[in-house]
Amino acid sequence: MSPNPMRVARDFGRHPATWLPPLFIMLLLALALPAIYLGGTLDPSANLRGLPVALVVEPQTTAGFDAAEQVREAIAQHVDREAIDLIEMTPEEEREQMAGGKIAGAVRIPADFNAETGRLVSGAPGPATHAVVYLDTNPAAATMSTGLFTGHLTPLVASVNTYLGMVEPSYKAPISAATATALASPFTITTAPLTPLPARTGFGTSVFYYAVVLVLLGFIGASVIHPIVDSASGFQPSELGPKVQRRRYTHLSRLHMLVVKWCVALIAAPLSAGLIQLMATKVLHMPADSPWQLYLFSTSTIAAVALSALTVFAIFGSLAPLVNMFFFIALAMTSSAGTIPAEATPAFFRVIANFEPMQPIVSGLRSILYLHSVPLSGLRAAWIHVGVGALLGVVIGLIVTTGYDRISAFTRRPSRTDSDHDPDLRQMTDATTASPS
Repeated sequence: MSPNPMRVARDFGRHPATWLPPLFIMLLLALALPAIYLGGTLDPSANLRGLPVALVVEPQTTAGFDAAEQVREAIAQHVDREAIDLIEMTPEEEREQMAGGKIAGAVRIPADFNAETGRLVSGAPGPATHAVVYLDTNPAAATMSTGLFTGHLTPLVASVNTYLGMVEPSYKAPISAATATALASPFTITTAPLTPLPARTGFGTSVFYYAVVLVLLGFIGASVIHPIVDSASGFQPSELGPKVQRRRYTHLSRLHMLVVKWCVALIAAPLSAGLIQLMATKVLHMPADSPWQLYLFSTSTIAAVALSALTVFAIFGSLAPLVNMFFFIALAMTSSAGTIPAEATPAFFRVIANFEPMQPIVSGLRSILYLHSVPLSGLRAAWIHVGVGALLGVVIGLIVTTGYDRISAFTRRPSRTDSDHDPDLRQMTDATTASPS
């Protein structure tokens, strides 16, 4: 007498092995994902540590009343040294550091500052004019860098302005009411990018989202390649809607199966990178001054992520999607410095950014798309990180799968119990048992 299907389903559903593991994983994700995404991004101002900012005083055109030096000293003394790493540099160094994306912004006191301020002090005839202090932003840096830079420096410079206006300057000539009002706030503050980004760059977010596309394609591509190749070998059935197909089992060692999957990923990487770039630059008109460099870096990124993700599948099996998701997506995005600078994330994310893949990918793309691949922009280091990551993925995959293949309990051959239900599996199991490969 055949068992009652409803009773079988009920008994199966009640068994702890059926519902307890997925429930545990879901609850773990419910705690881990908000801790990662929200914990790393909710309060960047409070987490800010050492945001690199330049302080630039251009050579003054006039001597005498040195207001520029007073402003410089006041800013240097009162800046929050824990949150801001204030670096004094020349105008040439500022342009070089900005071009390399090394600083979030600069407080720049222009060459005519003393002259304009002295004009107010002397009571010279003519309309009262203000000197200007420039806050040079760097839109090529992480998207939130500009907000953090201006949020910390604008109030500081404004307070210096008020302080300087309270210091009674020495002058002999009578001054007008307009001049007296101007002296209360001797300079104005102008905030603007030193080098604006071109149009269609998403206000500096295009680099981050392009990196997300590349990493997702490598990660999801590996997640697709793994089961499809396993199904093609007959190791597991393939299911498309209601149709289930079981192919004749072809035994391959874990090492050989992984190499086959790697080859598929390496074939797909350059084709995928080309299609991504075609869509981004030709259809969506994203600017790319170095298309071949972008293509080669994108191809390498997709290949490196896919090779490493496939290695994770070979090592962890059914747990691999979780491992890959946390390593390549959840932890990587928060530590990427794509939208929030690394200096504004909690210490944990600043530490894992040293080995997470997303930050060098974002850095390399930022160099290619925004910074013209100048030497200081970090492109060389990005290439090294991507290459080393791919090499580690391959080496670890070779070592671990070779070790698995040497342990008979870890074989991928179907067991006698499994083959009893499938004549094709039974035929292959009998053959491999009689003549081990």
